[in-house]
Amino acid sequence: MNKIKVKRPITIKTVVTESFKKQASEELNKEIQLIDGQLIQLELQNKQIQDQIDNFQGQYGDDGIKQIHQALAEITQKIQGISSLKHELVSQKDTIRHIALDNVIVTGSLENYVELGVGENLYDKFKNAEILIKDGIIQEIRC
Repeated sequence: MNKIKVKRPITIKTVVTESFKKQASEELNKEIQLIDGQLIQLELQNKQIQDQIDNFQGQYGDDGIKQIHQALAEITQKIQGISSLKHELVSQKDTIRHIALDNVIVTGSLENYVELGVGENLYDKFKNAEILIKDGIIQEIRC
């Protein structure tokens, strides 16, 4: 066998435009709203469980209370994780707002197949594969 196809990464880069900033900001706002909804639900669950701890203590003993505290710890951990994600998204939104127009930023990655043959330089085949996008339209493919 003299040839083989392998996957290689391709970096997606985007030229920052007003349209990109608006679209990215809207997408981040939607994600933040979803996260806010999840946080509200988890905080309500947390409060309900905390309100019921006194009632359960007499009925279920130490094992029941231990399980309740474990459930509270899990909810608290989820709240912290989701809050951290929200903070990251808010930070990304702020970053996008301050990026200068016409800057080029990395916005993702893809994979594609490339054919390798005996005698070819492997490093050249994997070097700097990029797609440059402006307002959703491919401007350039660099291989």
